[in-house]
Amino acid sequence: MLYAEIIDQTISGNNDIEWNYYHTPIDTANILHERNSKTFINEYFQGGEKTLPFMVNAETAHSFINRYFGYGQKASVLAFNYDNHIQLPDERAIHTASGFFLGLLIEHCINGERTLSIESPNRYPFSYLWFLTFLYHDYGYCVTERDNAPIQFPRNAPVPEPYNRTITLREYAAFSQIKRSLGIDLSPFSAYPFPASQHVGQPSIERALLREMTQKSNTIQGGQRLRFNNGHPVMKTRYKSATITRYMNYCINELGHVDHGIVGGYLFYDRMLKNYIMAYLSKLEHSNTYVPLNDFIYHNRHFCSEQWKIFSYIADCILSHNIWKQPDNKRNLYEQYQLEDLLTENFQTLSYDENPLLYILAVTDSIEPLKIYQQTNPELSAQDITNALNIEFFSGVRALTFSSTSDMIDIDILYRKAKGLESWTNARCSELHNGKFILSF
Repeated sequence: MLYAEIIDQTISGNNDIEWNYYHTPIDTANILHERNSKTFINEYFQGGEKTLPFMVNAETAHSFINRYFGYGQKASVLAFNYDNHIQLPDERAIHTASGFFLGLLIEHCINGERTLSIESPNRYPFSYLWFLTFLYHDYGYCVTERDNAPIQFPRNAPVPEPYNRTITLREYAAFSQIKRSLGIDLSPFSAYPFPASQHVGQPSIERALLREMTQKSNTIQGGQRLRFNNGHPVMKTRYKSATITRYMNYCINELGHVDHGIVGGYLFYDRMLKNYIMAYLSKLEHSNTYVPLNDFIYHNRHFCSEQWKIFSYIADCILSHNIWKQPDNKRNLYEQYQLEDLLTENFQTLSYDENPLLYILAVTDSIEPLKIYQQTNPELSAQDITNALNIEFFSGVRALTFSSTSDMIDIDILYRKAKGLESWTNARCSELHNGKFILSF
């Protein structure tokens, strides 16, 4: 079946792939065309009352807690206009929309009708986890690597002191500057400090709520663990905080940019918890009875404390997805930055069973065809690619077969990307034979 047909059938509900978690009207017309993809992303988050993650201005983020008092009962405190300079560029937005549907297909191919979900009294199916993860995974690019990024980031970062295996406070300097620039106060690796606050005049109720939420949401391995219906709990974060900070410093000094995945993961976690508090305080403001922080309804959307750890896990997936295993020619640099977990002999191969959401994110992001082919030939349109790429699949068989129906779309290009997954995930790719290859999960 053509990739374009798979997307159309998913959107129209003519297959068994669930994609619209909230069942709200979302504009999907010509979804892989320029700004339509950005509209799709924005409307999905708006439908879930989760738009705050798209707010990147530090001053606005710091003062967000005071803004809700000015809204009436019928207005959403989480509604704001999307400025173009803090949205994904067209090509990234199209990649995101395309990858969203490809990831849904991959998960369906792995699990069939028994979709991946988190074991919980509430329902958190893959469609919920996936929209938050993939529709946001590249958002850090808006404020880091794009040409007209609104934030200026450090050009130099600290290097670890030789023979000192413990990370020093000095090494956090560049990353701390980045977080201040974006108004990021929360970390998925530590609880929010209380009662001290760096923001003068910040209401104590905010600090108390953030403290409670971060104590229970991070770290992933603390307290009640997340457990997927495949039987595997999420035991720990993918990488330690020190590894993430040192990798960020490596990117700044050696690659000349701030890693968008790390920034996006931290931004997601910070804004999702603040989004939750804004909804809670608005609900509290307009309620005549007690409203529990851990379970309430806001604008017909259910907010509960189980989501806090889910947000932490999704943030970990986003900030980890762009951290790369040591290339053969970079060993000396990785050793200099003490990135031991990323060295060839120490790197943990990514598998579906141990970390299902991150696995699907990593595989999807690596083989998403629009990004791959348009980087090779910018003249190719989304329609050229989706109407030429053929994908054969069966529910629950854990494999996809790829081929091309057009000379314009060289299947060997996609094959090489798929084959590269074998070096850092447990995905396996057959040889290319008669213009086809099979990718097994």
